[in-house]
Amino acid sequence: MTSTLRFLPLLACALVLSVELAPAATVYVDNVGGDDLHDGSQSANLGGSGPVRTLQKALRICHAGDHILLANTGQPYRESISLSAAKHCGTALSPFVIDGQGATLEGAEPVPADAWMHERGTVFRFHPPRSAYQQLFLDGQPATQRKLPHNETRLPLLEPLEWYRRDADIYFCVERNELPRNYDLAYSERQTGITIYHVHDVLITNLIVQGFRIDGINVNDGGKNCEILGVISRGNGRSGITVAGSSQARIAECVVGDNGTEQLRVEGPSSTLVEKSQLIANTAPAITNRGAKLDVRN
Repeated sequence: MTSTLRFLPLLACALVLSVELAPAATVYVDNVGGDDLHDGSQSANLGGSGPVRTLQKALRICHAGDHILLANTGQPYRESISLSAAKHCGTALSPFVIDGQGATLEGAEPVPADAWMHERGTVFRFHPPRSAYQQLFLDGQPATQRKLPHNETRLPLLEPLEWYRRDADIYFCVERNELPRNYDLAYSERQTGITIYHVHDVLITNLIVQGFRIDGINVNDGGKNCEILGVISRGNGRSGITVAGSSQARIAECVVGDNGTEQLRVEGPSSTLVEKSQLIANTAPAITNRGAKLDVRN
């Protein structure tokens, strides 16, 4: 009996170790060739198996420590996602991974051609359904925004292809003899690209996140050991990346620019390490720090 009792703790440790070291499964996502009726176990369609079509479906069927692998089809993934469940966690040895392989997570939608109203001359205005922290895109890239000094409220003189936001409206200047419907224009429709809430050991990598009304990536609260690696976050209405609450995050080899209010926003008792990243203060300050712990190493 004594020898058996001595062996039980060792057996329990071995079982725990085998679970921690179990190889992670890969869930494949393909927004062109995939189908949300598939199980995500294969990168190609093989009978009933094959990639799922959306990230949201992948997050529903994954398990802790899994890798979600996006096919870079050249078409953006037009959705918002949240990581907030136990199955969206990992361990220090096997993090939960979303690997975009260079794909784009897109928050913008085309401006309806009949939504534009003539303001004056070559300037037209559009009232988006949701006005806070808006952005305007031209040919899939953030359009040039004209900003005025503080307390200046008059509509500025816009150059062709420039835009300006006043109150809830977006104003856009067309070229001579053109109309807004002749351009590929889009506005920020979805709220936040990736929300991370009370999960741990998460890695977001090789992804472009753009066009969201609030933040590209928001490590909202309680995120522990969250890593954002090799991500481009641009053209979002408020910030490219926000780290808030009691979260801990590492941002490495990222490019963050063209965002509306700040490129990186850190606040509360959060802790953020930034390494070898470009925080481009072109449209807004590079960093806004509201009482957080921040370490920038470039």
